[in-house]
Amino acid sequence: MIKFSEDKGRRVKTMADKQEAYKELSCKDFRSDCDFTIRAKTEEILLERCRKHACSAHDKCGTPLEKIKSRIKDIRI
Repeated sequence: MIKFSEDKGRRVKTMADKQEAYKELSCKDFRSDCDFTIRAKTEEILLERCRKHACSAHDKCGTPLEKIKSRIKDIRI
């Protein structure tokens, strides 16, 4: 939600009050020592980035989507 405040008669957005929804996944969610964390606006984008990272960084190119999806978190930042 965006709130407005008055500044010398003008309406000004208060950015601290703006929160957006994201999907988040971290390698730590898979009991890895990798610090990589992925955030994206949609699950589709998150899954694509996650699969690319898992394949290139961890040689896990065939990780089942259901295993990945079960660890996705919804966050607001």
